[in-house]
Amino acid sequence: MDFSTLTKLTATVLCSFSVSAYASVSLTEVPQGLTVQGRIIQPNGLPLEDSHVSFNIKVLSPGPEACVLFEENRTVNMSNSKGIINFTLGAGENGATVVNTGPLLAIHQILKNSAAINGLSSCAAGYTAYVPQPGDARKVRVTFTVGSDTITLSPDFQMRSVPFALESENAVALNGKKAADFIQKSANVTQEKADTLFLPANFDGLLALLNPAANAPSVGSIGIPNSDGSAAPPARDGLMRYDENTQTVQVSVGGQWQPIVTGNTAVGSSNIEDGSIGTADLAPNAVTAAQITNNAVTTDKIADEAITSDKLMNMSITNSKIADGAITFNKIANGAISTSKIVDSAITSAKILDGSIVTADMADAAITSAKIADGTIVTSDVADAAITSAKIEDGTIVTSDIADAAINSAKIADGSIATADMANSAVTTAKIADGNVTDAKINSVSGSKVTGNIPGNAAGFYGSLSGDVTGGQASTVVQALQGRSVANVGPGAGQVLKWNGSQWTPQADNNSGGTITGVWPSTGLTGGGGSGSVSLGLTNTGVAAGWYGGSTAVPSFYVDSQGRITSVSNVAVAAGAACGGTPHGRVYFSGGTCSSVGIYQCFNGSTLSLGTVSVPSSCDGDGDGF
Repeated sequence: MDFSTLTKLTATVLCSFSVSAYASVSLTEVPQGLTVQGRIIQPNGLPLEDSHVSFNIKVLSPGPEACVLFEENRTVNMSNSKGIINFTLGAGENGATVVNTGPLLAIHQILKNSAAINGLSSCAAGYTAYVPQPGDARKVRVTFTVGSDTITLSPDFQMRSVPFALESENAVALNGKKAADFIQKSANVTQEKADTLFLPANFDGLLALLNPAANAPSVGSIGIPNSDGSAAPPARDGLMRYDENTQTVQVSVGGQWQPIVTGNTAVGSSNIEDGSIGTADLAPNAVTAAQITNNAVTTDKIADEAITSDKLMNMSITNSKIADGAITFNKIANGAISTSKIVDSAITSAKILDGSIVTADMADAAITSAKIADGTIVTSDVADAAITSAKIEDGTIVTSDIADAAINSAKIADGSIATADMANSAVTTAKIADGNVTDAKINSVSGSKVTGNIPGNAAGFYGSLSGDVTGGQASTVVQALQGRSVANVGPGAGQVLKWNGSQWTPQADNNSGGTITGVWPSTGLTGGGGSGSVSLGLTNTGVAAGWYGGSTAVPSFYVDSQGRITSVSNVAVAAGAACGGTPHGRVYFSGGTCSSVGIYQCFNGSTLSLGTVSVPSSCDGDGDGF
């Protein structure tokens, strides 16, 4: 059938929003969709009953913006249909496909005149949004395709309200009051709580708190609720209760009940104001192990230099009394800690703040091997150059007292470790951190201890070379190339080094007469001539000289039929890790033999092999590489 010469087309379309016909019931109980009904008559007067008809239906805004608010495609078998169509847009019917118009709203949402619809992808030029006005209707545009013919019904259909839908506006109001006129109920806002708040006694008291000038608060006692054994977290911070189980008054902080007063318990860290305990507050020997709750003493609780030798009872400080990292350098009076104040092996690495022990904190020879737990002193526990020879009792440091690689050059004052400070065979390879033996620490090194390449001149090198190059460091001589002798003959002007069958020797280059009578440029070349000095050059292609590509881009170039590069540009590549000195993404050649060379690429920190390239006749066949 040919609709392009359509002379008669009857299509009656009734559009209604099905929700509006059921305004008195819940929205979830009503079929959601826009009903489109009609009948299509062909130019020959017969109804359209093709087996494959494609429909496109759009809902449009009414103004000049003409934005597509909703769009749906479907293919229908209209055989024996007598031309009748009956669709429900937005209902997810079988075979229907919703087209993304931008915000992709549900069908009922595009009919609201209460808010703008932004981000629409199909509008008239200059528009990307539809701002509905009170009383705005919507338009419906129906297009169908049969075979190669596509027909759009014109004009667009004006969507009108179903009679009962005119009353549906009251469904969003209560006696004319909108949603904004009401307080929304929630877990915290309930009718019961509102009734309690507005009881005369409670409301009057609330007003008195809000206006203390008019109603001065009275002094007296207040009652707080009991916990009734509940362990449930508080509803909000700032509440108070009495917990019968622990017999404590608690306040809600950070979503948990925290005790305000803890009865019949020792003083903990949280009960002491930071920095409030000074030397004058403590009687001599008043603080014993029994008076301190484990881990209660932290750095913040102790005033600077408050702890002196006379404040500590001998042997009263053990590991369990000190919080990890609590003792810092400024909390200890200079020279106050002696051997008798420390329980054997009581100080471990965890009790010492990294870098807090300096020379002035230790009495001379106070630290012996018995006071240090084996392997507990690591590099970070010792301030740079803090350990001098005077602080170490002769012969007390043995291998087991030092953690592997704990002592590096920065921890040892130059010249402070004498022979008497070290037990015999105490310093092993495992006790020396890699890379910490500097020039100043080394007396001499024999040649057998040196491997690898040494940059610069080797001072004091007295060895001699052998092979192709002979002699010492000051007078080296090239005797051969690849094992083939070089003649000891001075070269003349214009001579080159040539192989005479037994050795390399300076000789004139072979240059017999030729038969070339002229050199003329072909495509891509300039210059040339038939006599005199003749030269050829490349025609300028306009490509600037320079390096292209880099760590973030690769070159993209065009090669013409003569093999010339006529255009080059940089193309950004995804960032990635380099492979040593090779940037991410770079392709390069490496290695190779007389017949092939390898192609590699750096890809995000890993070198990938891309294959090999054949290089025929790259060697002359006699094995000398030339």
